[in-house]
Amino acid sequence: MIRIPMNISQKNEVEQMYWAWFSKYHLKNFVNLLDNDIVMKKLILNNKNNLNRQIKEFLLADYNELESIKCRIDAVHKRGKNIKKETKEFLIARYKNYRYSQAAKEANTLKIIACPYCNQNYINVVYSSKNKIRLWGDLDHFFDKSTYPELAICLYNLIPVCKVCNQLKSSKKTRIVNPFNYSVNSNIKFTTDFDYKSDLNYLNGRSLNFNILIDEKSLSLADLDEIKTFDLENRYKQLKQNVQEIIFKTKAYDIIYQDKLQEKFGLNEKEIMSYIFGYTDNHLDRALSKFNFDIVQDLTNEE
Repeated sequence: MIRIPMNISQKNEVEQMYWAWFSKYHLKNFVNLLDNDIVMKKLILNNKNNLNRQIKEFLLADYNELESIKCRIDAVHKRGKNIKKETKEFLIARYKNYRYSQAAKEANTLKIIACPYCNQNYINVVYSSKNKIRLWGDLDHFFDKSTYPELAICLYNLIPVCKVCNQLKSSKKTRIVNPFNYSVNSNIKFTTDFDYKSDLNYLNGRSLNFNILIDEKSLSLADLDEIKTFDLENRYKQLKQNVQEIIFKTKAYDIIYQDKLQEKFGLNEKEIMSYIFGYTDNHLDRALSKFNFDIVQDLTNEE
């Protein structure tokens, strides 16, 4: 639902962190494994020289290249060929190591605090007494590691998410968009359904006689799959009190009050709205940011 934007600095930092971890602790053993696994080696080499460079390009493949690699893996699987058991075990073990030693650093660098799949739950990064950081969330394999163990530690196949969404998506075949593919926008938008004319109490935030829906206009097949996979309608329809709070705020923080806040704190209109209603531009640094933004738009557009 929420794409993960990266500027050049963030992209470089994440990739340098990843490659420093892998090249220092695991590259040598991986190269040795490839000498005995022709299937995996061909996937990585792709008829080019310099094995170390090709390993790095494979592990840091972006979402487009991952799609291409997946198609090559599918073709290999159809021919009845698979990577060796030892290679699979190595990759799964390295994933577990990355999960516990590096994933929190990735989430910190990319400023991912809320789950990109649902934007409902937080992904917490916590610090231990030894100043080590841990990710209290999950890493979803966009292409699941059971079917595609070859991609088990590819950086952009690992999505920081909440445990609920990871469990809901587990091993399901979906057409959802990789959150690292920020060139494709999500059309999922939350709205309310009620009769303005017959239920004036709603406009004052005193009625729960309404429904929270996802606007069906302009939804792509990927959006529909995402709604179904993560059960978004059922998970969000419980948030009527949140809508009531937003309604109260639209009345309490009217234009006159907003102007006073802008004057007192030196904030622009966009910043004031963000602080009052609890949303940000990218939605990944605050849970329910996307929902709050959509409901505010729904209310202000209707009035």
